[in-house]
This record gives sequence, structure tokens and C-alpha cells, in this order.
Amino acid sequence: MELTEDLRYAIESELSSLSSKKLAQFASKLSDRYRTDKSSSAKNFIQSRGDVDAYVAFRMPATFAAVYSALKQVQESLPGWSPRSLLDVGAGPGTVMWAASVVYPDLDAITLFEREDGMIALGKRLAKHSSSSPVKQVQWVKTDITGGWKESLYDLVTASYVLGELSEEYRDAFIEKLWMETRGTLVIIEPGTPDGFSRIRRARERLISEGGSIIAPCTHELTCPMAEDNWCHFSQRVSRSRLHRQVKASQLSYEDEKFSFIAASRKRGEIFMGRVLRHPQVRKGHINFEICSEGELVNRTITRKDRELYRYAKGLGWGSAFL
Repeated sequence: MELTEDLRYAIESELSSLSSKKLAQFASKLSDRYRTDKSSSAKNFIQSRGDVDAYVAFRMPATFAAVYSALKQVQESLPGWSPRSLLDVGAGPGTVMWAASVVYPDLDAITLFEREDGMIALGKRLAKHSSSSPVKQVQWVKTDITGGWKESLYDLVTASYVLGELSEEYRDAFIEKLWMETRGTLVIIEPGTPDGFSRIRRARERLISEGGSIIAPCTHELTCPMAEDNWCHFSQRVSRSRLHRQVKASQLSYEDEKFSFIAASRKRGEIFMGRVLRHPQVRKGHINFEICSEGELVNRTITRKDRELYRYAKGLGWGSAFL
């Protein structure tokens, strides 16, 4: 997938005067912190203006791709639902709102919670380049998400790559707080790692206990069937700009962002047989699928003998709903 034209232009305009070599150095340090995947405060993760710039070049495109992919699954589960208000908690430079405004163009009120002044300032500069009026008019709220905040209700509530920055003791209360703010659907995204999925699995349990209807990626609310040595995650490919390749010291024109997520709603979603996990294995005359269905992992083989089903199966990929 590609970033939207206005977001790509916004990023390039913001970073065009900066040295790609210095950005790469900051990005390398940022990457090292990110890969540790350990709980730490956001203040330790973003330590300077250079880190803020590097985040935009190094992480914003991949985060956009993950959010977009997760929201498309939500849209598939709730095809008639069109949120008008969005709250993103721990917003960084506003990545979620850019992706959400593409999936849900009827959004007309966006609120972002962020505590880093540098991220807020950068987010405001980027938003000026948007073709979306709600993005340009977004309400930024400087707040520490580990503290209290004024309660309100929003159609769509999101928290992306945030749980790992919180202490384990606070996460359950934080998830409950997010759910209290949710009038429609809550989406939580974490890295597609064993630790990231562990946090998502716990969030799933909490949301079910709070009465949430799990609409994606799970097609059921039974006990998660993933064994301790396995984890549920998905992948979204995103194109790299020339600057993105320079910052990441890579010749590849794309990268694959691995992420785990959970979406809970006050509404019941579409009923699917299951969700495709991993890339389907295409063989001569048949395709093998691993599917999460009704609380268990199922291996399904579809052959050419069933022409209609085989034609349908050829269009499925990692993360597709299995009807």
C-alpha cells in the first residue's frame, strides 16, 4: 500500500531540509529502543527533536500501514458502521487519524491525546498539508495518559503501540478507561511480536469481561487457541519513499509491518467462519490455510476439484475473513 499523497508530501516537506545521514543515525537508535519491546515510558522512547524527526521517517509509514490494515478488518466486520468521532490516545504525531480518515472519510471530529510537545508540534505542522478538514481542525490535548483525563464518548477509540509503554500494573485500568470512552468501537494495536501479542491477548480478555463484542481479528469470543509458543499477528506491506530507504539503510522499495491487534465493539459484527492466519501455502492443485475458527486453529486444504471454492480461496490472503 501507499501513503496518501498529502501525507507523503507532508513528511517530505517536514524532513527535506534535514540531513538523511543524521536522520539515519537517530533512526538506528530509535530502532534499537523499539526492538527491545520492553515496557518503558514514552519519555525514554522519544528523547530529543532528532528522535521526533526520525520517528516520522522511520516509524510513521509502518504505523500508518498497520492502523489502516486493522481498521479495514473492522470495516469488514461492521460494514454499515460509519464513525463520526475519533479519540486516539498516545497519538504521537497523529498517525492514526491519517489512516482513520482514509478508511472512514465521514469522520468530522478528531481528538488526540499526546504528552510530548515535540510530537504535538510536529503533528500540527503535518496536518496543515492534509486535504481533510477534520484532520486540519484536529483537537490536540496535551496529557499524560497514565493520569486521569476528562471523560467523554467517541464513536471510534484507538491506542496504537501504547500498551508496551505502560507499566504492567496499569494496563488493565488503562484498557477499562479506553472502553469507558468508547461509544462504538475500540481498537488496540501492538507490535506483532510474542510480547506484543501477549498484551493484546490480555486486552482481549479484559474487553470480553467488560461486555465487549470482539469483531476483529477474532471471529469468536471463546478462549484464544494460540499456544504459549505461538502468537497471532498480521502483516501489511507499505511502499518506501527514497528518504525512507535512506533512513533505514535499505535498498528494498517496501517494508512489511508486523502487528497484533484487537477490536471490540458495542455492536455485533458480521459472522465469519474464521480468520486466515499466515500466508496461504499455494501448491500444485491445492491451497493450504491455517484458520482460527470457533476457538481452535484449523488446517484447511482446498483443491481444484471444487472449482467455485478454489476460485474463492485464490483471493484470500493473510488476515482475510474466511466466509
